[in-house]
This record gives sequence, structure tokens and C-alpha cells, in this order.
Amino acid sequence: MAMFLLSESSSGYVLLEVHGLDEIGQNTEAVRSSVSDLSRFGRVVQLIAFHPYQSALDALNQINAVSEGYMSDELRSFLELNLPKVKEGKKPKYSLGVSEPTI
Repeated sequence: MAMFLLSESSSGYVLLEVHGLDEIGQNTEAVRSSVSDLSRFGRVVQLIAFHPYQSALDALNQINAVSEGYMSDELRSFLELNLPKVKEGKKPKYSLGVSEPTI
């Protein structure tokens, strides 16, 4: 199963795809060391998409929405455009990791 990570920062949304990490071993020391070393991190994580915010006000609104557990139309559109399509009635063949679990 593919794994994607959504990262929200002050400059925009980032969607990353994770390769070579199994869900069972995510909390082990080996995984932590692989993501803390930049050369190993590049082999494990691949940038899929970046969506910059239009202004400082837009950034504030987006980050506030995420912190309140609200998925803005902008975030929804970003995810729909960049995540693999899922047929209606089917389960996705990927998981999405987010920092704010209420989204």
C-alpha cells in the first residue's frame, strides 16, 4: 500500500510519497535514523506536489483551518488533484498521513 504525507508549512502545502517504510516499523530507531539523515531521507521520501499560499493572509487562513480540523476548499482541491484517483465504492490503495488527525 502506498503512503503519502501531507505537510502544512508557512509557505504552502506539500505532498510527499514515502517509499520503503512499512507501517509496522514506523516507530523503530532505524526508521527515525533514516529520516534524520538527509541522504537517506531523499531515498525514502519523494516530493509529489507543492501548493504555495497566495499571500500571508491566505497562509494564516489555511493554517487556522487545519488547526481547527477544517479541510478548506483549497486543501481539498490540492489533494484531489495530486492523490491517486479512487473509484467510487472502492477503498483507496494508499494511506495519507496528516499532522492534524481531525482533518
